Amino acid sequence: MMERKGHEKGSRSILEPIPLDLKKKKKTRSRLTHHQKDVFCGDESRDNGVGSDKSPPGKKLHVILPFDMEVETLTRLPGKSLMKFLCVSKTWSSLIRSQRFVASYYAAKPSRFVAAFTNSVFGEPKRLFILSGEETCCSSSSSLVAKLDMTIPLVTLPFNVYKYFSVHGFMACKDGTTFIICNPSTRQFITFPCKATSTRLGYDPVGDQFKALTLLTSRYDHMHNPSLMCTHEVIRLGRGGVVSRSRFTSPPYRPFTAGLSINGFIYCGASVPVPVPNQEDTPSTRVFVVCFDVRKERILSFITTPKEVLVWKGFTSLIEYKGKLAVVVPNCLGCASFDRFDLWILEDVTKHEWSRQSFELPLPLPFTLGMGKRMISQGTNKAGEIVFSPAILPGRAQPFYVFYFNPVTNNMRRVRIHGVADTEEFWSRYGLTGTCCASFSPQHADSIALL
Repeated sequence: MMERKGHEKGSRSILEPIPLDLKKKKKTRSRLTHHQKDVFCGDESRDNGVGSDKSPPGKKLHVILPFDMEVETLTRLPGKSLMKFLCVSKTWSSLIRSQRFVASYYAAKPSRFVAAFTNSVFGEPKRLFILSGEETCCSSSSSLVAKLDMTIPLVTLPFNVYKYFSVHGFMACKDGTTFIICNPSTRQFITFPCKATSTRLGYDPVGDQFKALTLLTSRYDHMHNPSLMCTHEVIRLGRGGVVSRSRFTSPPYRPFTAGLSINGFIYCGASVPVPVPNQEDTPSTRVFVVCFDVRKERILSFITTPKEVLVWKGFTSLIEYKGKLAVVVPNCLGCASFDRFDLWILEDVTKHEWSRQSFELPLPLPFTLGMGKRMISQGTNKAGEIVFSPAILPGRAQPFYVFYFNPVTNNMRRVRIHGVADTEEFWSRYGLTGTCCASFSPQHADSIALL
């Protein structure tokens, strides 16, 4: 009995409760949450700050960062860096890919300018080049720098006014019946076939979805039957590309401008057949601005438009001006340049009310139709300046200039964009030849969304 008692005194029975201090020692480390980080302490003397040697070397500390601080830190980084951080951990990947973070990043990042150009339509190899750069707020600099973001092979662009469209952080262009959408921040691009060449990209801000609208009825169909209803195909886009397709019809019209996406609507200039009394077989045509509702997937209205607004037909520049649809109409000197232009603004979409402002430029800008030199406008910068850019590259290894016009002071400045195919080394490396189509967007939103 004495030995048994001695043994019990020296050891603890499994039936006895474990003291609280031993529970703390046996407590396992809890799993880290998304905002806890392991910090490795190689110097054990740093554990308590007084040179204690009670902590074993190589101890890890848990540094807790608030979620909002992580989001604030990540939104300050370039999109290309965030794409690399997707591979750091599943936690970071889920955070960066979350809809909440994508929206926060889009709202926090300032817009930047994007320049794009392709090799000659008749040259090889076909390739689309996309460059971008930042313009400081209220900048009056005479030069900016663009860096090459990405290239897309086997793509060329036609000699028309608009070469590509910037829509909610994505860029879209078409090469025949092939539609290309890319994101310069993530370097993702997708291509998909369309059943006709007249395709435009729009964005539904309520449903957070991109949709492409294709007009299937051709001009040749309307030549034989001017009153033929137009058939459209709506292509819904999501993760992985095309999600679904559907069709609808509308009254007849024939678009002659590129489409412009503003606040969930796509606008384009078009001619619409109008019946003439006592001449049912030969209707006349009038120009309208056609408005497509991206969310409801229907033609919302045919906006009555003064004929002066769309006088240049396919060479018309539709832009967004202070959140509204606007049209820049050059008043040409002969047929080679212009030193005046009218700015038509759609003030009320419902009442079809337009306003006009006329401006005079300090120096004339070229405006040659076809494949010649032509300065066009694709919008304004953050300071409200109307930006004119060339429709083609100025020549082999020549400087690329854009012009910023201030409608308040009537001043204009010439800005060189360094890096836009302005060196012989660039032309030789990529085999550029002939006349290269170019396009310039003064405000492109930065997004890390994926399709």
